[in-house]
Amino acid sequence: MSTAIYFRSLAARCLTSARHCSDHFAKEEFRRLAHDFQIRADQLEGSGPSADPGWLPIRPKPARGFAGER
Repeated sequence: MSTAIYFRSLAARCLTSARHCSDHFAKEEFRRLAHDFQIRADQLEGSGPSADPGWLPIRPKPARGFAGER
């Protein structure tokens, strides 16, 4: 299995998990991971924002929860 196919399968699994997840913050994290994996697969195939396979996008800070959790 090529690396790009592996990243695309991980992205699909993250999107499936996001659809079935009831926790809002976990759902958003699954979606963000899926997006990162899709970008990585595109880069490995040479169609992404950077064809350099060593480049990874900078991750945003994770969600901290709602105000009642502090």
